[in-house]
Amino acid sequence: MKSNWLGKIKLKALLVYRDLFNALRARRPQAGGYPGNLPELREIIAHGARRTDFSDHLVPIFTEGMSCRPRLIVELGTRGGESTFVFERVARLCGAVLLSVDIEDCLQASAYPAWNFVKSDDVAFAGQFKAWCRKKRIQPEIDLLFIDTSHLYEHTCAEIKAWLPHVAPAGKVIFHDTNMQYFYRRADGSLDIGWDNQRGVIRALEEHFGCRWDETRPFVDARGGWLIRHWPNCSGLTILDRLPAA
Repeated sequence: MKSNWLGKIKLKALLVYRDLFNALRARRPQAGGYPGNLPELREIIAHGARRTDFSDHLVPIFTEGMSCRPRLIVELGTRGGESTFVFERVARLCGAVLLSVDIEDCLQASAYPAWNFVKSDDVAFAGQFKAWCRKKRIQPEIDLLFIDTSHLYEHTCAEIKAWLPHVAPAGKVIFHDTNMQYFYRRADGSLDIGWDNQRGVIRALEEHFGCRWDETRPFVDARGGWLIRHWPNCSGLTILDRLPAA
């Protein structure tokens, strides 16, 4: 009981600190900043006006998604549908199939006709992915893979091993939560409460590529046939693009 009481006091103190910091230091989000003549983009910009742990990344993942002109988008981790909101618009514009996988029931996350939802552990489903594609008459190559699941080191290592072989030769992989701390900072300077996952996602990527990065700073690297770009804000976003074969 004492531990629970102390935990509540600590959380209250963190919330007070967050609110004071944001009131004194954070900038107001600026209207515009992106071309708004595309209806889908206007919707995404409006959706991103609400500050969340993902709001900074909505427009970037839309532009990254559009840049690879996907035929198949796979989203691992649906939660409340923040990323799904973006990917269904990419899918609609590109005529792509969108597949979401989550251990929870997320059937209300999208009404896009070409959206498919599978309730499963994503690592377990990776072994069934090709059979699922055959059943749906879909080429089993992922043009855009998004990973935002448990954020735990062992699970992320398993996801990398299970899912990267399914990515198309010119495919793209996006990892969220590659800079998780007790607080995370948005691009407008505001703070919010996160959680320390012991560098779970970024550490799994470091192990895969045999290197060490400072995830608190932006960086670009090229390793193992991939171009790797990282942004630290909003709990971190790391994007992998396959490099052309020599």
